[in-house]
Amino acid sequence: MRDRTDEDLWRGGAWEHPEEEKAPAPETYLPRVPRRVLRRKRKFRFPWKPVLILATVALTVALVTVGVRSILDMIDAMVPFYGWGMTPFQEEQEYSTEPPTIAKAETGTGVTVELHPDGTEARSYTEIYDKNLPSMVSIRARTGRSSYATGTGIVLTEDGYLITNAHVVAGANSVTVTLQNNRSVDAKLVGFDADEDLAVLKVEAKGLTPAEFGDSFSLRCGDPVAAIGDPLGYRATITDGIISAVDREVEVDGITMTLLQTSAAINFGNSGGALINQYGQVVGVTTIKIVSEDGSAEGLGFAIPSQRVKYVVDALIAGRSIRPGIFGFTVQTIPEEDGGLLLLEVDASSDAWKKGLRANDVIVAVDGTPITAVEDLTRVKQRLGAGDSVTLTCRRGEEEYTAVVELIDSDRTGATRKSG
Repeated sequence: MRDRTDEDLWRGGAWEHPEEEKAPAPETYLPRVPRRVLRRKRKFRFPWKPVLILATVALTVALVTVGVRSILDMIDAMVPFYGWGMTPFQEEQEYSTEPPTIAKAETGTGVTVELHPDGTEARSYTEIYDKNLPSMVSIRARTGRSSYATGTGIVLTEDGYLITNAHVVAGANSVTVTLQNNRSVDAKLVGFDADEDLAVLKVEAKGLTPAEFGDSFSLRCGDPVAAIGDPLGYRATITDGIISAVDREVEVDGITMTLLQTSAAINFGNSGGALINQYGQVVGVTTIKIVSEDGSAEGLGFAIPSQRVKYVVDALIAGRSIRPGIFGFTVQTIPEEDGGLLLLEVDASSDAWKKGLRANDVIVAVDGTPITAVEDLTRVKQRLGAGDSVTLTCRRGEEEYTAVVELIDSDRTGATRKSG
């Protein structure tokens, strides 16, 4: 067994060295910050020049006939109509973690996300667009008289279950969904989790076109992908790119998320939209992008992997809370020469300890699938939560043994959510 260094270690567990100093971040000239890409608070700023005369007349008549309150309602009603090449809105980044105060929909209906294996034939971007456009919806979440957020949603079922980002609808007092036939319907809330940045909505509709979800675990760096959403209010926009990284850990708003990184252009309004593989299958839900002060950061968009989407959405529809789980042990990041990952420490309060795992054992498989890198353990956690069990195959000396191990609770903080 060769010598190890601190750089070789993958640390995990709720007990993860709280006082350990982190290596300094690489020096950069300008800060690059992850930002939610759909939470747009829009405040009305009236386009005076084009409609000055009309507005004066309208305000005068309104003062005489219906009073000041109706004037405010008239202005508020004009907010969506800004197609004259002007910018009547001021856009701000504002993120709430509170669920919307809208009507609740039924849970426990048995609806789940089904992940399909890769297709057999790659599609052109035109074919990808034609297949997925009917499964995209536009979302408008009102947070005040003249403040609202806009975003995108993905159709899960033909009878109106929709998936979007939690930050799209957070804090809203009403949520309106525009379907592909331009019909607008009010949405109810099925479930919401701000830490996972996912929400499930329900609209009263029939005959919608559900998206086909693929398996994010099958993605590799360099795979072509496309994103469909409503960037800056331009509905049904498709952008193309590649998978730049899988299992990328990104901290945003104090939470560390494991995400897909893509070069496909993702902008404000894309949040809750689809990241689609070359077979036309949704493999991620777009959530954030990296921005810099001078705008030089390009092609740094991120999406929640479909495996994590399935775990969270299934739980929300079932009415369960989301409980991030960790294994409760620390492993060597570099695999052993004869395969597997070396256990360095095992938390004595974990189920792994209770089931007999000890330091210097080697994990060689999870649920019968060989472990070849630490990323394999990260992906296992994406589809599981606290209380879920896996079968670990371990090697101790020349002997192998198996143990059914339950993941333990992780505090919902950036330090532990990225742990193992």
